[in-house]
Amino acid sequence: MVDDDPAMLRTVERILSPRHEVRGCSTGEEAIAAIRSDPYDVAIVDVRMPGIDGFEVTRAVKAIRPRTEVVLVTGSVTDLDDKLVRAIEERAFYFITKPFSKAVLTSLISWCLDMQRLAEERDDLIRRLTEDLERARRFQRALLPQGLPKSFGTVRAASAWVSCETVGGDMYDIIPLPRERLFLMVADVAGHGVPAALLVGMIKTAIGRSLHDVAEQERIELTPVASAVLDTLAPLNKNRLVTVFFGILDVPGRALHYLNAGHPPAALWKPGAEPRLLAATTPLLSYGIGLGPQPTATAPFEPGDRLAMYSDGVYEVRDPSGNEFGRDRLNRTLVEGRGSIEEVVDTVMQQTDRHASGRPPEDDLTLLVVEAGPAGSGPVARRAQAAVTRPGA
Repeated sequence: MVDDDPAMLRTVERILSPRHEVRGCSTGEEAIAAIRSDPYDVAIVDVRMPGIDGFEVTRAVKAIRPRTEVVLVTGSVTDLDDKLVRAIEERAFYFITKPFSKAVLTSLISWCLDMQRLAEERDDLIRRLTEDLERARRFQRALLPQGLPKSFGTVRAASAWVSCETVGGDMYDIIPLPRERLFLMVADVAGHGVPAALLVGMIKTAIGRSLHDVAEQERIELTPVASAVLDTLAPLNKNRLVTVFFGILDVPGRALHYLNAGHPPAALWKPGAEPRLLAATTPLLSYGIGLGPQPTATAPFEPGDRLAMYSDGVYEVRDPSGNEFGRDRLNRTLVEGRGSIEEVVDTVMQQTDRHASGRPPEDDLTLLVVEAGPAGSGPVARRAQAAVTRPGA
C-alpha cells in the first residue's frame, strides 16, 4: 500500500493483513525500493503524493516487475476521466476512488490475485505446449531419411522438406530393399500441427511393418503397403485423408513400380526431355474409400532418368498477389534444371521462396528427387567385376 496518509495505510493493513502480507509505504521512492527487493503481487497506490506521484510509481512498478498489478486510488473527484485515461495508459489493473468499502477492497484484491493465478496457469500451459511441440518436431524430423543427398548403389537421392508450422503433415522416405530395389514415398496428411504429425508417425509405422513382408517376396507389390495405411486410418474419424505416392525402384529390372493415391503426379524425365507425369492410379486413402481396381502401374526407369515426387505445397506457394507458383512451372524448373539433382532441388526451393517474396509457406513443402546412375557402377556390378579379375579366377 502506497499512500502519504498514515491513517489510510493503517486502515488498509487492518483490512488485508488477516489474509495477506501487507507493507505500507508513505512515498513513491519507498514503494519503488520495496518492489525492487520483494516480488509483491499487488500495489495499491494513491495518485496524489508529494514527490513521485502514483502514475510514476505505476510506471516504475510495471517496468521492474511486469507481473505486479497496480490498483490506483484517488481521493479527488475532479478530472476523474483524465485520471482514468492516465491509469489505463500506465497499465493499471483497476482505478477506484476514496472512500471505498472493505468489501470493495477485499473483492478487488481477490479478483486481482485470481487473474494472476490464471495468467500463471496459462503461461505454464503455453510452456508445456511449446515443449510438446518441440518434442513432436524432433520426433517428426527423426522419421525423415537422414543423410540426404546420398547414393544408394547406382541411384542418388536428394530432398527438401519445409513445414509450415513447427510440425506438419508431410513425410517422405527412401528405404533400400533386397535385390537392389529402393522403396520411395511422399505422403501428405490433411491438416497441420500435432494431430497431423501423430498420424504421420502412425502411417510410418504401418508402412514399415508392411514393407518387411513385401521385401521378402520376389514379386514387387505395393498394394499391401497402401492397405496397411487404410487399416491405420480405419479407427480414426472420417476427416483423416492421406495422399501418397509409393514407388519401388527395381534397378536391375530398370523399372519403377508405383502407386499414386490421389497425390500430385510425379515427374519422370531424362534431362532436356519432356517429363512423363505419373498420375493417380487409385483414390486418396481415407476411411470408407477402397483402392481402385488397378492401383499400381509400371514405368521404365533407365540409367540417366530422374524422378521427382512432391507434395502440393511446393507448387501452391503463392506470391503476395495470391498467384500460385504452379505445377507447370514446377515441372519446367525440374526438367530444365542444370547440374546435379542436389542443384535442381536447391533451384526449385529458391524459386518458390522467391515467388513467395520470403513469406512463410501456407502449407508443407516436400520434394524428393532420385536419379539412376550409369549401369555397372553399383555394388553388385563391382563385386561381379572383382570376381572376374581376381588372380587365378
